[in-house]
Amino acid sequence: MKKTKREKLSAIDELSIGLSKIKARCRYFGECGGCLMQHIAYPDQLELKRQLVNRAFEKNGLAARLDIASITPSPQQWFYRNRMDYPVGENGEIGLKPFGKWRDVLDLKECFILSKETPEILQLVRDWMTAHNLAGWNNVRYTGFVRYVVIREGKQTGERMVMVVTSGAEHDPAIWPELVRRLKSSCTTLYWGVNPTITDISIPQDLRLLHGAQFLTEKINDYTYKIFPSSFFQTNSDGAALLQQRVAAHVHGARVLDLYCGMGFFSIDLAARGKKVFGVELDVAAIELARENARVNNVAAEFAAASMEEWVTGDGGGPEIIKKFKPDSVVIDPPRMGLHPRVVEWLCANPTPELLYVSCNFEQLAREMVELQKVYQLTALEAVDMFPHTPHIELIARFIHKQ
Repeated sequence: MKKTKREKLSAIDELSIGLSKIKARCRYFGECGGCLMQHIAYPDQLELKRQLVNRAFEKNGLAARLDIASITPSPQQWFYRNRMDYPVGENGEIGLKPFGKWRDVLDLKECFILSKETPEILQLVRDWMTAHNLAGWNNVRYTGFVRYVVIREGKQTGERMVMVVTSGAEHDPAIWPELVRRLKSSCTTLYWGVNPTITDISIPQDLRLLHGAQFLTEKINDYTYKIFPSSFFQTNSDGAALLQQRVAAHVHGARVLDLYCGMGFFSIDLAARGKKVFGVELDVAAIELARENARVNNVAAEFAAASMEEWVTGDGGGPEIIKKFKPDSVVIDPPRMGLHPRVVEWLCANPTPELLYVSCNFEQLAREMVELQKVYQLTALEAVDMFPHTPHIELIARFIHKQ
């Protein structure tokens, strides 16, 4: 069952008793729903996260526990994110949702999570909206025009991508050259995306390049990754480099099946280390990027675009490919919602010698470990803190098949 933010805040308050408290850096702390742990000294944030993880394991009857020594801190605690999706309110507010209020938008004039230039970029969009009398989005009546401002950054390349997402409402085409004029000195790529549905997401159905390069590029551990506006990519670039290294340290097999591979983040590193890699991902655009990223980095890896639960159980030739590929390691890095039940069932029915589970949702991992540990034995558990000032942390769990 999904926890509400209030339940998470209650757990934070309970477990943080006795931990070191500090003055929150951001003036919006306590009102904004973005950073719930900014008032706790960073070393104690790691201890609190350890307790949250172990509480989830204990709740599910698991014996596994995360040690504080097994947590790798984020190299940066401020301005660490390479992507933020800022919703736009009906009165032109641009920022984040207030704590516990999904209908409203908190108009942020400072934010210490993405980059120092973020407030200036958001203000440029506000000014553009005001100059053209453009309404923001009403999330109750589903009216308005400007819905999201998405900012992505290459922390190692210095590139920046901005995407303004709108509804499908009528507008004057002259607004876009004006937006380019205002933003072109602040970004290397500018997109206009359209989401005509009532769904409150920043993923557009239609996309138009207004300025600059088609891709954002980022470098992680000397690998170059091309990124589309809506591509999933690890949101903490410095932390991602450590995560990639730690995952590679746990993969002992020679033939790796990389499920939920995205644009090839782990696949490319493992292939560069001499592994035979086959990656699978639902998003067709992500697989196109995975192939391109493999080419750019001069590594050999195979990829397929398919629904994971369908691919492993029959559709798209998955079983035949798996039988021919003969993986001795499976790496899984699913979205926050975790694995589809059919994938869990397949993993248990078709065990490989080694299974490596990378999870950004320790509560979901704990629930799935109940089933996985009927077939697999946990041999290692560690974490990389990819999300300072939040209750989230990235876990790496290594299993071997029980013989």
